[in-house]
Amino acid sequence: MFYLADTMALVWYLRGHRRLGKQARKILREADQGHHTIAISGVTLMEILYLSERRRISISLENLDNLLAQSTNYMVVPIGFEVVKAAAGIDDVPELHDRLIAGTAAWLGVPILTIDPVLTDSHHVETVWN
Repeated sequence: MFYLADTMALVWYLRGHRRLGKQARKILREADQGHHTIAISGVTLMEILYLSERRRISISLENLDNLLAQSTNYMVVPIGFEVVKAAAGIDDVPELHDRLIAGTAAWLGVPILTIDPVLTDSHHVETVWN
């Protein structure tokens, strides 16, 4: 299967955080074993940089770079015209970064690993957590 991990799902997975949903954790572990592919939006890279620099999370871009280097089952999806065009059609996610993450998932046609209530309530994307 193919999934998109939102920022907090990825951060909590890398930290081994207990709040990560059981299903999301299972999928990410299985991706590490080669059973799934996990897409990471370019927005997630920017959010990790921002949160790391502000010391709001203990994960850095280097941690994420290590994950990407160790596995072919993770891929970064740049924010290009097609993603922005897909995001333009998402009318129930007002915040720009979340909307671009939703647009990335919609463009790829994959579910998002997320606990974000705005994304889980969206009629435009499927989400997985618990």
